[in-house]
Amino acid sequence: MFEQQPEHLRLHIKQLATQALRKSEPSAWFEVLYTEAKGDAAQIPWAKLAPHPYLQDWLTTQALFGQGLKALVIGCGLGDDAEALAKRGFEVTAFDISSTAIAWCRQRFPHSTEGDVMNIPTIECLLPCLAHNGSKPPDL
Repeated sequence: MFEQQPEHLRLHIKQLATQALRKSEPSAWFEVLYTEAKGDAAQIPWAKLAPHPYLQDWLTTQALFGQGLKALVIGCGLGDDAEALAKRGFEVTAFDISSTAIAWCRQRFPHSTEGDVMNIPTIECLLPCLAHNGSKPPDL
């Protein structure tokens, strides 16, 4: 999870981010990176083609099942976290700033419903999460 990325990939991402900042489009580099990857997940440093280990551990140790609960995955990337939550019964809203990432999600998980950046819920839906401090996940 925290392994060192190949130097050429790290430098390329830094270059993309720098160019995007110069154009006053600080998040534009995500779309460029996903597009350039052309379906090769090895070119996306955070794409492990599996749910994040912390999420998987939390789902397992808490024995969580989401029937009747909603989950929000912000920056869903290739969709593994969203899919893990959906398999546990959560009603998942997932989005990413990159339309190419969303297309990749839909290809990998054709029966899921990951959204795109236009499906972001209003901030009022997110506020209960900020105040929640129990072991049960909030119902967004």
